[in-house]
Amino acid sequence: MPTISSTPMTDITNVTTTTGAWSTPVCECKDLKRKLSWDCGEMWTEDCFDKSCREGKIELTPVVCPESSRPKCPRDQATQVWDGCCETWKCDCRCELYGDPHYISFQGVTFDFLDECTYLLVEEQSIHYNLTIAVDNFACVEGLPGSCARGIILKYQNSTATLGILQDMFQVQATLNNVTIQPPYEEPGWRFETTGYVVSIYLPDLRSYVSLTSSYNLVVSLAMEHFLNNTQGQCGVCGVGSCVRKGGQIEDDSCCSKTANDWVYHDPLKPACASAPRDVPCISPTTVPTSPPATPCPASPLCELLQHPVFSNCTPYVDLDLKMKNCKFDSCTSGPCASLEQAAEECKVKECIDWRSLTNGTCDVPCDAGLVYRECQKKPDGFCHGGAHYQGDTTENYIGGCFCPSGQVRAGNHSSTCVDTCSYCKGPLGEPKMPGEVWQSGCSWCTCNKQTVTEECDHNPPVSAPLCSSTAVLVNRSCCGDQICVEKTCSYQGKTYKMGDRWRDAAHPCTSFSCSKDGIQTVIKVCLTEECQEEDRIWDDQHCCFTCNQNCAPKMTSLNLTVDSCVAVIQMPVCQGQCDSEPRVVLHNDLQVEQQSSCCVERFFERRLVTLQCSDLTTRSYNYTHITSCECRYCTVLW
Repeated sequence: MPTISSTPMTDITNVTTTTGAWSTPVCECKDLKRKLSWDCGEMWTEDCFDKSCREGKIELTPVVCPESSRPKCPRDQATQVWDGCCETWKCDCRCELYGDPHYISFQGVTFDFLDECTYLLVEEQSIHYNLTIAVDNFACVEGLPGSCARGIILKYQNSTATLGILQDMFQVQATLNNVTIQPPYEEPGWRFETTGYVVSIYLPDLRSYVSLTSSYNLVVSLAMEHFLNNTQGQCGVCGVGSCVRKGGQIEDDSCCSKTANDWVYHDPLKPACASAPRDVPCISPTTVPTSPPATPCPASPLCELLQHPVFSNCTPYVDLDLKMKNCKFDSCTSGPCASLEQAAEECKVKECIDWRSLTNGTCDVPCDAGLVYRECQKKPDGFCHGGAHYQGDTTENYIGGCFCPSGQVRAGNHSSTCVDTCSYCKGPLGEPKMPGEVWQSGCSWCTCNKQTVTEECDHNPPVSAPLCSSTAVLVNRSCCGDQICVEKTCSYQGKTYKMGDRWRDAAHPCTSFSCSKDGIQTVIKVCLTEECQEEDRIWDDQHCCFTCNQNCAPKMTSLNLTVDSCVAVIQMPVCQGQCDSEPRVVLHNDLQVEQQSSCCVERFFERRLVTLQCSDLTTRSYNYTHITSCECRYCTVLW
């Protein structure tokens, strides 16, 4: 195979490492778009190419798929698996229960187990995936021996899923973490599917699944690459043995009906099962039949269908004698359909048998209205999407289920409605609309019907005008005449205010604004007139009005004293502050207005000594009055 050299994703990246006088470039390849890098010499596989980083360039060689032949697998359960580049064969471990219940282990060993407790079918010997699978058995018919599988309990990682038969409805119900699931449904690690008859839970990461039908047919299929020699339970050890006990001991293939007792699963709804027998020896002191006891009622005539020519080609692949015996035993409990269905299912590996039409309706499968049951379908129904028709993928084996009549397809991938052509809904501009979508077209509301995938439009009926509050006005919302109440607003300097809002403007500190139904209202604050120096003014929060500081107190001031040629600088207190004043009329020789003023003057003082420094380097000391407190005292000024 020739080597394909790609266009270099980058030149050699010259990241250098300096050691002494030498520097060594670092060789690597980079994918700048994905922000990935590889060192030179590194090799990996991606996009079906083997890739390598050489001299700063990525070289690609197409992956060569190995020749893959069908392997020899237990029960011939082989599956072709596509990994995105190549298709290879893989083995599966398949365990089945049917009827009352009859078991087929992973290795193909058949046995019957009739107890009605809940039992472990599968658990891991060494925990890798936290996987356990249990079967919920119950007494199909009270008073008669035997039981049927009415449910599956599947625990995987930290979740629990169940499949259970709703007997009155002849349906299988699925749940995930106690929430009912309507297949199809998918979330990370889980996928639920249905054919309308078989409901399956797939674990895509493990290539494994379980399934259940309303005829009590149960399937467990595990990927051998994940579970080889690492399971135990009633289904056995994947790829190794069938009759396994707790602790891993494998007994002879004839002992499975005894080892099955060991795998009681704790079920709080079945407290009596806590004392169910365990560790039953393979060889009992008394003779115990290894096959079902004789049926207490006549066998169903439908069991004879196993000898009908329609099953004749199945003889090389299916033990029809065993199915006949099981069918007769099940006649009183689960009925003949489970054994007939199991025989047909095992035969599907080579060919498909359309047998239900021979049962006169006894084994018919009910389908939703518009669907028909078909046993031998090679691929699911085609379906519509966006007006286009998509074919269903061809399956390796035949599938049975509810399908559209010939010539019809599903209206959607998971729709139960069948249509002749793939129509699709269109919006007002011709754009496609998805089923269930709702949109407005003109004055009508339209819905894309999920069943018919056609538009259904209803004209909006006239609606009486709403009664608006005093703070709102009535306006037309559209040309269709529908009216709504819109709150009145006020706009001021680019901002919008609702009714009742109040605000201020820093440029007009004495003005407050409010929004009313009549527009913007203003209120101007009027200030009392006072006179005082700026430093004595106390302003309000809006810097609109001020009051004068009435504090009369000593304040220190610096004085330069000079007496003859002697000087000193002292800090001397003086009385400062605002005092209230009021005018009054007094009568002296004539009528005069006298201002009864309060002046800030000293109240208490003390004598202190100050020392002056003289030019002849001598000092002189003087006494002075040092004010210690002040007060407002009346002083008279004549006008």
